[in-house]
Order: sequence, then C-alpha cells, then structure tokens
Amino acid sequence: MCIRDSTWLDDQTTSAPTDLLAYQELISRVRPDWIVETGTSDPGRTAFVAAMCELVGPGRVVSVGPEPIDERIDHPRVDHVVGRPQDDDVAAAVTALVGDGRALVILGSCTDRHKTALEFAAYSPLVPVDSYVVITDTIVNGHPVWTGFGPGPAEAVKQILTRYGDFVQDPAPEKYSLSFNPGGYLRRVR
Repeated sequence: MCIRDSTWLDDQTTSAPTDLLAYQELISRVRPDWIVETGTSDPGRTAFVAAMCELVGPGRVVSVGPEPIDERIDHPRVDHVVGRPQDDDVAAAVTALVGDGRALVILGSCTDRHKTALEFAAYSPLVPVDSYVVITDTIVNGHPVWTGFGPGPAEAVKQILTRYGDFVQDPAPEKYSLSFNPGGYLRRVR
C-alpha cells in the first residue's frame, strides 16, 4: 500500500490525506468563488475540492493541465483548461473564467523551480487578501524525498517570498504533522 493507492470517492489521489483536510479548512474559511488547481494528474484532489465547494455552498474548480487525461473528473463544478499552466494563453483563459471572482490557488504541477514561479506569477493575482496560493510537493529535492529532483517547488517558494511581499508562509495548515507541502501554504496579506 502506498499513497498512490489512496482515493477520494474512487478517484485516485496523490495528495496526503492531511493536506486534503487542510484544503477543506481553507475552502471553508475563505469560501472562494473559484479554486484554480494546476497539475491534473491528481484527479482525486480535483474531486475532493469540488465536493468541498458543494458542502460549503459557493465555488467552482478550474483544473489546468497540459493534456486531457483518462481519469478526468466529470463534475458539474469542474471546468478543465488544457495547456501548460505557465503559458500566457492558458493563464489568460483561466483568468477569463475566474473574472472578478475570489480564488484560492493550488499549484500542483510538481515541476521545477522556474515553472513553479511562472505559475505563481500567472495565478497569484487572482487571490484576494486572506486567501491562499498553495504550492504542493515542497518535499521533493531532498526535503526529504526524491533527492535527484533538482530545484523544485521548495526552492520556488524561497524565490517567491523574496519577490512578492504580499504573501507570507502560513504554518497553520500543516498542523496535522504530515504535509507534502511544508512551507507551501502562502497567504496573501496585502
């Protein structure tokens, strides 16, 4: 049994169950109009956040990934945008969908530092004060797993925090001790 065997209502998820709990707390507190998530390789996460939107009332999900996947979630609250999340035309399509809505963003592409920073630059403007950009998989590149990954999400977080003074790390969502996103819960403060 490994994390790849975990599911949410039969949809496979690679997110830690404790991170899913943190996401539901953020959704309940922020009550976003939109959840923008990149990295469509975690269909269980998509289904989970859509279900949480249904429970709290408002909210839709925009799932952004480079290609259609077989396990694509078919849910009335989920819109799919196909393309590389860091590309300008893809970000423009997502921004058009979100419009003036309040967003919570989950950057779940598990990609290198540069692409993670580009995704942050593209989608962080959609996030209002007291909402979040969650950068997932900050555990890779030896933090503590997958030492050969190279500079990735954790290194992007350091770069982002030096460039964007309107976001701070919020350790509160990591209270369950296990997180695949340590240091990656970034709250907009201004």
